[in-house]
Amino acid sequence: MNKRKCFVLLSAALAVMQVQIPSYGAWIQKDNHWVYEDNQIYEKNAWKLIDEAWYYFDDTGYMVTGWKLIDGKWYFLNPVSDGTKGIMLTGWQWIDGRCYYLSGQSENTHPKGAMYINEKTPDGYSVDSTGAWIDEFGTLQYVPGKGIQTVTMKEAASESNFSGRGSGGGGAGSWGSSAKPDKDTKPDNGPKDSIPDVGESETIPVIPAPDESLEETNEPREEGKQYRYTVRCMDVKDKTILHAIVGMGVKGGTIAVIQPVIDGYQLCNGQKESFMLTSDQMILNVYYERENLATPSEARKVDWNLYFVEKENLSNEILKAQQGLTVEDNPLVVDFPEIILGADRYYYHSLVPSPWSVIVNGNGTQKYYIEFVKGEYLQEEEGPDQGDKDKLEKWLSIAKEADIRLSGQEPSEQQLITKNIEESNERLLNLVSMADGTERKEIYLIAKGHVPSTVIISQTFHNIKNLSVLVMDEFDIADEKYTIIRVGFEKTYDESTCSHDYQITDKVNTTCTSNGHETVRCRKCGKEETVILPATGHVDSDHDGICEVCYSPASEIPEAVHYNIGDIQARTIGNKVYLFRCVDEDYEDVMGNSQGTALFLCDSVIRSDVLEKTEHSVNGAENKLIFGSNNNYKYSDIREWLLNHASADFIHETYIGITRSYIGATWKGSYEQFNDNSLMAMKEMFQLMCDKVFILSVDEALKYRDVLWRFNGSETNNPGTQISAYSKGYYLRTPQDRGLNDFLYGDRIYAVSLVDGNIQPVSVNDTSFGIRPAMAIPQR
Repeated sequence: MNKRKCFVLLSAALAVMQVQIPSYGAWIQKDNHWVYEDNQIYEKNAWKLIDEAWYYFDDTGYMVTGWKLIDGKWYFLNPVSDGTKGIMLTGWQWIDGRCYYLSGQSENTHPKGAMYINEKTPDGYSVDSTGAWIDEFGTLQYVPGKGIQTVTMKEAASESNFSGRGSGGGGAGSWGSSAKPDKDTKPDNGPKDSIPDVGESETIPVIPAPDESLEETNEPREEGKQYRYTVRCMDVKDKTILHAIVGMGVKGGTIAVIQPVIDGYQLCNGQKESFMLTSDQMILNVYYERENLATPSEARKVDWNLYFVEKENLSNEILKAQQGLTVEDNPLVVDFPEIILGADRYYYHSLVPSPWSVIVNGNGTQKYYIEFVKGEYLQEEEGPDQGDKDKLEKWLSIAKEADIRLSGQEPSEQQLITKNIEESNERLLNLVSMADGTERKEIYLIAKGHVPSTVIISQTFHNIKNLSVLVMDEFDIADEKYTIIRVGFEKTYDESTCSHDYQITDKVNTTCTSNGHETVRCRKCGKEETVILPATGHVDSDHDGICEVCYSPASEIPEAVHYNIGDIQARTIGNKVYLFRCVDEDYEDVMGNSQGTALFLCDSVIRSDVLEKTEHSVNGAENKLIFGSNNNYKYSDIREWLLNHASADFIHETYIGITRSYIGATWKGSYEQFNDNSLMAMKEMFQLMCDKVFILSVDEALKYRDVLWRFNGSETNNPGTQISAYSKGYYLRTPQDRGLNDFLYGDRIYAVSLVDGNIQPVSVNDTSFGIRPAMAIPQR
């Protein structure tokens, strides 16, 4: 099978169907490896979807962990025994101190899980030829010890007078009946019987997620930059570290490889004697072959970690920590530079000379430390483009203040600088959609390496007038051109397209027996609505026949009110007035019980950035409201927010407990014309939950499908009036089923997508979905 055909088949295999069929095989431990048996068949050289997760099995049927090259694409299978071992990872992943992007979905050139190499990721970040994240200057982003530490990354060093401590222990949980047992077996990802390629060099991927910040190293970027490297002398059979050399050299320089004589070993043929230092944290393996094999009893190996740290400040790592395995009672030797220029531009001096050795023994993982003391500071010379850097800082400050005035949110530097026309367009669309009111607004674009266009504004928004574009500044930093553009505009509103911001302009209060009314008016387009306020009814808690509020006979009947489909009510949530429209005159709760109530659905979607105007973030969600920690609505963040911010006008409690889960999704673009069979009800359950304000379930969405994409009383679908970066749809309260025998809450919740025009499961952490609340009001 040629590679193209393999890629097509793999892409098809990883394109998960809307209704996935779960696997009901069994995990079996065999020869310290895990295999999966399904109907007495063992998977080999194949992907397998098990409990909604992808696993890969090699030609022996063993589950693969760590890095794996499949049909010319690199994948990473979780090596950590945390109940998810062996699962194919996707998205940004920290591995061995570097960060990689693994495709989140099957695309034309990247099957799901495939690593991006030497290209731009979907979110606009660059990765090098090893897949590791690099910044705009091409510098590898590296954080020692961050993320998953793979077995193949066993770097070493040693000392004579180290402090050594052993540590051990550990534990993990289990997923359930169909999950594999959580016993750690180290994956065998390294070379086996064959000697690796001559002088095999490794630059193992490392990259921080784009939303994480790294401390600037402040190292010079010109020629002469210092790069760190490690030469590892390794046993070709079991990959244990025999000797390690840690050093620094000039970028692009040639490093002579020290090939020490190691007792009991001989150097394998064809190993490199020198290499060119092309990247920071470069690793070169030199392989040795054992002369006399030890017996199993003589070959007990000890795990160790070695740290290069500042004296009395062990959290300050001077060089990258090393780790590996060494045969017990054998020496571990390391060479290292005794004077090192740290990332903080201080020189650090070793308290022990190089090389050092230590006899490795003990139980558990042994920890060793080489200590350094801080010396003199190396002053950084001001670069030729320092003046332009000062300009950039000035415009960043101006752009940040303009964003805060427009949206109420403080942006990051990463959000302010756009690197291509797509990012500039996205920034314009987000900010223009967030702009509210009729007064003039301004947006600043700081465009790097491109000249942005504002045509996307007039193409997307038809209520923009007096649009102006002015180039404020242009300058170059490190051969990259920056263009500063100021965009000014005003918004106009009409009733059909206005997102409406209502305020109460007139109100006649209710009495115990008489209805009242209130008038609300949109601050932007001037639209007015008058709503009926039902009489409250008499209060006679002591049953003496006299109302405790108006002191009239409690037997008096309040003025009747009957709500019809299309009638409206106004309610305050947080600090904003929202209109609710009647969609059912005789609402039945989730148990099918008629309560003599009418169901009202909000006329608009509450955006996920509502926290900016009400309170601080929930669960650190960067000031955006997420569904919650899992897909259980009863304990969700959005339910808590609704109950805490709904006004006292919400008066009737309705039973809304979750009674079943679902799988599947409706076709994109089908809107209300979907096939009911595309969604399948699964587990029956019972949950006690009653609220005065709530969100719809999947069952209710199916029942009221005609109004799911209609807003502000429109008789046709108009989702575009609600779409923004924080309201691409709205959550439902029904969880997605995981396909297990017993229902377990997970991380996927159903939602109505305004962009895709369908009902689909989404992540509970997705901040692009908002809330469309509902309430029930008694009929009289």
